Amino acid sequence: MANSLPFNAVAVDGEYDRVYKAEDWAWYFATFIANGIFPKPSDGLQVVAYSGMEIKVNAGYAFINGYAFRNPATLSVTLDTAEGALNRVDRVVVRWDLPQRDMYIAVLKGTPSAKPTATAVTRTTEIWELALADIYVGKGVTRIQTQNITDQRFNSAVCGIVTGTVEEIDASVLTKQFTDFFNTYSAAVLDEFSTYKQNMEKYLTEIAGVYDSYVSKTEGLFAQYESQFNERYSSFESTLDNWDKELLSAYTEFMAKIKLFQSDAENEFNTWFESIKDKLGEDIAGSLQLQIEELATAMQEVKKQAEAGTKETKEAIAALDERLKRVESGWGIDYKHDAVLGLCYMGAAYMSQHYERTVETAVLGATYVGNSYLANTF
Repeated sequence: MANSLPFNAVAVDGEYDRVYKAEDWAWYFATFIANGIFPKPSDGLQVVAYSGMEIKVNAGYAFINGYAFRNPATLSVTLDTAEGALNRVDRVVVRWDLPQRDMYIAVLKGTPSAKPTATAVTRTTEIWELALADIYVGKGVTRIQTQNITDQRFNSAVCGIVTGTVEEIDASVLTKQFTDFFNTYSAAVLDEFSTYKQNMEKYLTEIAGVYDSYVSKTEGLFAQYESQFNERYSSFESTLDNWDKELLSAYTEFMAKIKLFQSDAENEFNTWFESIKDKLGEDIAGSLQLQIEELATAMQEVKKQAEAGTKETKEAIAALDERLKRVESGWGIDYKHDAVLGLCYMGAAYMSQHYERTVETAVLGATYVGNSYLANTF
């Protein structure tokens, strides 16, 4: 039958004619206050990580089926130990328990699974639950962290917010807006990152191409320089070999001329001796003495000429030392020039053997030839 309240009771024969029960007031409040948590404070009944497997439920208020719930202070709740091989999702709820005539915080322990989900809330005429948060308990973890907690207070499908006497705000709309924004923002960030990644890969490819081109060109230039160096070195060795052959030929020719000179000198001596043999007469000793004195005079003259040429000889030797130093420091001597010049000097000495300064000319020529030979050898 129809009910109405509240009206004052009237005492009849010592008893009141009407009595109001808790469920009477509950259906009354339920007509204008919907189920959910109260919006103030903003962190009312929020679940937060604390220490180890322990979590905290902040102070706050909830309303279920006309009955009010108040958590006056932060409530500590310890979750069961994590599974060793599987994950699970535990759900923290505010439970309206009519048989127990109570409302309290409870934990719906999830079923271990590789891909776990939260246990569904119970909503019957005797039990009604509001989900406050879902907690992901990974396998083997020993500590719950903030990122493991998903706040469900604004999800009207399992909880929701009580706003006033007219209607309850559908928090799922607000949640959807946040979700859409997050998804859009995430997609934009992923697109930007993808573009950045593509540009970076392109840049790295270009850099690698430039580097490979540089290495290829460098190796090509090195091979070219090495080939040119080997070619020039071979040419230089060939030139040195030719000079060595030319010098050896000149030396052989020079020695042949020396032997020829010795033979000619011996022949001239014999001719000279034959020319004076008839002049000796009976006074051989006197004639020889006269010839000796003439030879002595000639030797004195040769000695004077030799002393006069000593300076040039020393200068030639000094020049030879200087050329040897140049050889040791960089092969700066023109071997062919010295060899030819030496042969010229010795040829001049040979041709002018009956004239003055023959000895100095021969020594100077031998010096140049020796200088050329030694420099080429070094």
